[in-house]
Amino acid sequence: MAIKFTVAIFLLFLMQCQNDDMPYDDTPVDDTSLVGEWLLTASYVSPGGVTEWKDVEEGYRYFFDEFGTYERTDFNKSLLDSGDYEIKDKDLYLYFITEGEKDTLGYSADFNESKTRLTLSPSYPGICIEACLYRFEKQ
Repeated sequence: MAIKFTVAIFLLFLMQCQNDDMPYDDTPVDDTSLVGEWLLTASYVSPGGVTEWKDVEEGYRYFFDEFGTYERTDFNKSLLDSGDYEIKDKDLYLYFITEGEKDTLGYSADFNESKTRLTLSPSYPGICIEACLYRFEKQ
């Protein structure tokens, strides 16, 4: 009986915990709002401890169109890679060709409320052990 009570209290405690200082946005990504040009402006990458958002100068750009294709360019808009994209639930998947082989990158993706800021965090094939988030501003 004491174990059930302890487990119940522990679960109640977990349900009440929340962190209002989370570094990411929480509006789900959608196809319509993703269309356009996005510039990398900040990164939040933890080397194994506490970190904070850092400004990125001359970040790379993503261009997403309404037909499910994308381009990634450097700051000066020179093409780095291109391919197709897909949104599944809250994840953004990029499909492209690397050395003749089809490759995929997945990101957990969220907007801010006004959908002018996009936050990406790698989710496939590898995930970050510590925090790694990348913030893009709609241009």
